[in-house]
Amino acid sequence: MNSEQLTSLLRTVLQFAGGIAVGRGWIDAETSTAIIGALVTIAATAWSLYTRRSAGLVASAAAVPSVQSITASPRIVDAVASDKVQTAR
Repeated sequence: MNSEQLTSLLRTVLQFAGGIAVGRGWIDAETSTAIIGALVTIAATAWSLYTRRSAGLVASAAAVPSVQSITASPRIVDAVASDKVQTAR
């Protein structure tokens, strides 16, 4: 499932839950819209950060059909990334 599909599914589930909350009188429609917007934004940001970690980038590259192999393990990529951060200081 890609990020667009995940965000769309999350938005639909939250809209359904918000509709129930509005229908029962727990919150008004404007509050429901604001809460759903905030939750979808937070979830999309968290998913984006998760998929762009070093191991996620290596996994994404390995999933490309034309890539035959990846020569670095995620641990090596993490070590290289931390080394670059330390030498930049």
